[in-house]
Amino acid sequence: MAGMAIAQAIESQTKISINLKWPNDILIHEQKVGGILCESFKRDSNERCVAIGFGINVNLPKSALPTELKQTATSLYIHAQHSLDRHQLLHSIIPTLEQTCERLQTDGTTTCQASYSQRCSTLGKELVVQFPDGSQREGLAHAIGEQGQLQIIPSTSDARGQSASIVDVHAGDIRYLKSFKR
Repeated sequence: MAGMAIAQAIESQTKISINLKWPNDILIHEQKVGGILCESFKRDSNERCVAIGFGINVNLPKSALPTELKQTATSLYIHAQHSLDRHQLLHSIIPTLEQTCERLQTDGTTTCQASYSQRCSTLGKELVVQFPDGSQREGLAHAIGEQGQLQIIPSTSDARGQSASIVDVHAGDIRYLKSFKR
């Protein structure tokens, strides 16, 4: 939800096309321009809250990028070819986040899931998931589930030689192996 809102706000301010890499990267042409971290917590026994943190490379020239990141990172400045007003961008992001949150509450997860799936550049790619416990799973990014989880079709068979069923990935880091057409 946060990724979609931030992507929409950036696009409205810059006319630069934004995609999302599951679970939390903001991309321009497969290069990372920003990231999002969300933490949910209970405020009291009846109310759940989510704290959303995000960072966007706004006015960073290519010469300021570390050598090891020049192929994988970018900034809005590089693609817009001019400086952007960070305050104006922020003033666009906050109400877009609020509107998207309200839409999620009124429309439910299905609309949000479909919108995120359209922006998600991870889908259709062969990848390796590194889980928080250190284990890994290789497969094809198939879909985004109702709770925002990445659903992958594992590329390995089980002990009986049968294809494994879809695996829901709720947390983990992903690394692409190669792309497939969606």
